[in-house]
Amino acid sequence: MPKKKTRVAFCLRDMQIGGVESVAIRTFEQLINRDDLDISFVSYVKITEPVYAQWFANHPQVKQYVLYPCPWLGTKLKRFFLLRIGQHLMRDLYRWGRRVFFRHKILSDVDVVVDYYDFGFVSELKRVKVKKIAWWHSSITKFLSKNYVKNLRHYDLFVTLTDGFVDEFKECWPEYAHKVARLYNPVDVDGIRNRANVAEPVDMGDYFVSVARLSADKDIETVLRAFDKFWTINNQPDVKMVFVGGGDIEKYRTIANGYGAAKNIEFVGAQPNPFGFMRGAMAHILSSHSEGLPTVLIEAMATGTLNISSNCKNGPREILLDGDAGLLFQPGNAEQLAQHMTDVWRGVVPVKKMIDVATKSLPRFESVLIAPEVVERLKQ
Repeated sequence: MPKKKTRVAFCLRDMQIGGVESVAIRTFEQLINRDDLDISFVSYVKITEPVYAQWFANHPQVKQYVLYPCPWLGTKLKRFFLLRIGQHLMRDLYRWGRRVFFRHKILSDVDVVVDYYDFGFVSELKRVKVKKIAWWHSSITKFLSKNYVKNLRHYDLFVTLTDGFVDEFKECWPEYAHKVARLYNPVDVDGIRNRANVAEPVDMGDYFVSVARLSADKDIETVLRAFDKFWTINNQPDVKMVFVGGGDIEKYRTIANGYGAAKNIEFVGAQPNPFGFMRGAMAHILSSHSEGLPTVLIEAMATGTLNISSNCKNGPREILLDGDAGLLFQPGNAEQLAQHMTDVWRGVVPVKKMIDVATKSLPRFESVLIAPEVVERLKQ
């Protein structure tokens, strides 16, 4: 007699290039070949990002649904206010009908629903009766910034990414302590190393690298200030600061041009394989104001590169083992970051020892180890 499968629907509003989306794909890849799970995926809108559209096309065993297939009534609103009024009324009716369809058709034979990113489907899931899991990918800072805790009454389990988040959450809301659990994001460590090995060599001499989308939340300006301080106090060495990532490149290039070290700062844009840039750097720098579990730090560890990270809540300190597996600085503190850069460049920091500690700690993030934990949470 065939084993009964647990039917799981993952819900994510859209699939754009980003950390959450790539983690979702890695999670699916670990789950779809199991004979005890049946995976489906629900998005707000049609997936248009080619890499993800192709992934779903290549994996037809993952049933795919679009909750609001009509963009005009789903997510896009007209600018002219009279049109917006009529559109709002029509959209409300349209969404009500689609939510009824969602509950009674799409989820009719589902055992578990996973709201995969920060309560993105809370409105649609309030009246759904099956087991519901909310997955929080951001920091405790964001969670505290709004009254997100009110949503927990609609879910059976609340998954977060770090032990630090869980500990602080339980202190604030002990009444929900039984609902919260920590699951690390799965990382393909061997895949990262293979991609680093086949990447084109980076011929830039000595350099620091920051792999991140160029946006305000990543606090790129602190890195620019810190590098200029490093470059100045060390008598203008032949060292570069390289930024790898898309976003508002021209904005940050303009800011960089205002510093004395401008000629040593390079923006190379988004790269299909950034791991070559990581592998060749003296250190990788993350300067975010807040993070969930920043995968980029784990990726740098996998390439054998030292991390210098802001000590923002909650992920960096946990990933870097309280500073034993990398250097930490206070968010926004350019002087402290500049000093870390100086110490690395001058050889004051025990880089090899830190990299060894980081490398030995990587198995805790391995996809093959995380997948059974995910399955346990889905089935409990």
